[in-house]
Amino acid sequence: MNYSELLGFLGTALAIIAYMPQIIHLLKVHCSAGISRFAYAMWLVASAFLLIHALMINDKVFTALMGFNLAANTLIFLYANIYKRNFCESHMPINMAGAESLK
Repeated sequence: MNYSELLGFLGTALAIIAYMPQIIHLLKVHCSAGISRFAYAMWLVASAFLLIHALMINDKVFTALMGFNLAANTLIFLYANIYKRNFCESHMPINMAGAESLK
C-alpha cells in the first residue's frame, strides 16, 4: 500500500467515524430531528452511482468509501422514514413540549 492509498483509507475511516453519531442517535433514541429525508435520498442515489463508478475504475479506496457511504445513507434514510415523527427530549419542538402531559 502506498502513501496515497493510506491517506485515502484514513479519510474513509474519518468518514465512517463522522456518520456514527447520527446513526447511533437515530437507532438508540429513534429521534429523526434535523434529518432531511430528501437530502439523504439524493446522497443514497449519488453514492450508488459513485460506487458503480469506483468499481468500474477498480479504485480500492473509492470503492471502500462509497460502499460505506451507500450503507450509511441507506440506514439513515430508512430509519429516518421509520421514525419520521419521533423526537428525543433534547430535540422536541417547542410547540410539542408538554403535549404528552396534556393527554
